[in-house]
Amino acid sequence: MNLRPRFLLLTTILIALTGAGLWLLTQQIALGVMQEWALRHFETQVKLEKTRTLQPIIREVTLARQFADSQVLRAWARAPDDKTLKAQALAEMENFRHNFADQSYFVALRESGDYYHNNANNEFAGAEYRYTLHADNPNDRWFYSIIEQNRDIHLNVNPDIPLGVTKLWIDVLLRDGDKILGVVGSGLDLTTFIEQVVSQTEAGISNLFFDHEGAIQVSRDPSQIDFASITKQARDKKTIQQLLSDPLERAQLQALLPQVMHNPGEVGSLYLTIDQQRYLAGVIYLPEIDWYEITLLELDTLLPLSTFNSIFVVSGVFLLLALLLFHLALNRYILNPLALLERAISQLRSGQHTVPLLPRHSSGEVGRLLRHFQEMAAATLLTRKQLEQKVQERTEALERLTQTDALTGLLNRRGMTQQLSLEHQRLQREGEPFGLIWLDLDHFKGINDRYGHASGDQALMTTANIITDVLRPYDHAARWGGDEFLILIRTDDQQLLDQLGERLCQAVAAQQEVLDQQQQPIALTLSAGSYLARNHDSLESILAAADQALYQAKRHGRNHHRSAT
Repeated sequence: MNLRPRFLLLTTILIALTGAGLWLLTQQIALGVMQEWALRHFETQVKLEKTRTLQPIIREVTLARQFADSQVLRAWARAPDDKTLKAQALAEMENFRHNFADQSYFVALRESGDYYHNNANNEFAGAEYRYTLHADNPNDRWFYSIIEQNRDIHLNVNPDIPLGVTKLWIDVLLRDGDKILGVVGSGLDLTTFIEQVVSQTEAGISNLFFDHEGAIQVSRDPSQIDFASITKQARDKKTIQQLLSDPLERAQLQALLPQVMHNPGEVGSLYLTIDQQRYLAGVIYLPEIDWYEITLLELDTLLPLSTFNSIFVVSGVFLLLALLLFHLALNRYILNPLALLERAISQLRSGQHTVPLLPRHSSGEVGRLLRHFQEMAAATLLTRKQLEQKVQERTEALERLTQTDALTGLLNRRGMTQQLSLEHQRLQREGEPFGLIWLDLDHFKGINDRYGHASGDQALMTTANIITDVLRPYDHAARWGGDEFLILIRTDDQQLLDQLGERLCQAVAAQQEVLDQQQQPIALTLSAGSYLARNHDSLESILAAADQALYQAKRHGRNHHRSAT
């Protein structure tokens, strides 16, 4: 046989063997690339799922904490038989009910065991007391378990048998110092929460939430949920570990949990098999609610290997031709652009906020891949920016809520304290003076006692409106507490403070807006005390001086202004 046929036969055999080996190798490489891509994309996906999941919960947890911090509830819980305090507490509960997403609340008192509740339909208006909790009643065991564990906040999926509802309950301890007075909070309808948060995921992606013992708290499959976990022994709970048949995977998951708990925001990943389906699993700890979230990605659904068959064939042919004939072309049109693409992916993964620039002259599959990547990178960056903006807006909105008095719309004590601190720092740093006017409605308790709290609230709102009308845009006013108001004025002129104090006294005395039940005007007066801060004054001494001036105004007949020197 001549050399040509031999070389042709040898070349044919080598090409066949190389093609077969290349086919198998390409499949393995493609699988590795898919898994590598999934791992790179996975952390972002898990964090997005975390943010999307926590948005409806964080707001409710924040409101529940404010609910538990209510001085009105604490006062009533210390004296539950006081009818006046009880009426004030019920009004406070109703105010918070309208703010909760579910428009429902519950208050359970430790001393009496009395349980109060109202829902979105205002079904129990006037009958907020529902029943009394008993330690020997299994259905009430959740209440005593929370108190025994001394946990300030606890989330629990639990059916309330007497009320006939199943919710994701947000339980917060009502404290008076170290003393526990009861448990308060709200709930999110479990079915709605699952539909809106857990079930609204892409095909091939599912989420589970579980606690430190592995008890499943939220799942799109209600049969997996471990209801009333806090009242159960560990052996009776439905856990995430029970879904895993492989002991090695259970051990790997158990070892991963402490790592992510001690590194909030870090995503731990591993492969798990559930019901004979293999998943790429990402676990993240949610310190805001003290749960874990596990996101399961079905690689076969999201990235089926069969979709790459045509690419395998074409790539194999081109690779063989490139190995035999076009090594330089391979470097120019494939390897070099892919290296740039990998660099661009690394830049994007490292947090770069601009779309990486890639060559535009590339064509074919690689060119389309580069363009698709640029489009995907632009969409990812836009989504990230929008998400960060939404989180910032909601955080700022929550911050404003915590610094605003709900009745008058003025700053509350916390908000004014922050402004006072900033203004005092400016005084110490730049010598920019400011003044305080401390106002107090005269005989306000008598108005409440004689005309009712509605008239008292109207008096507070009218006074707040009068204050707002006379303030400049860069001044601040707050409801300091009860019937007291505090005004911060940027000025170095004591005469301006005196004029403003007298003007407010006259305006309140002249108002005709606060009416009694017969629609007759109720006479209002207020006393005012002012103080112009100096460089050497501490913030406490400034407040004390304004308070002393107010005291002098009340002592000398009320309904006028006094200044401190």
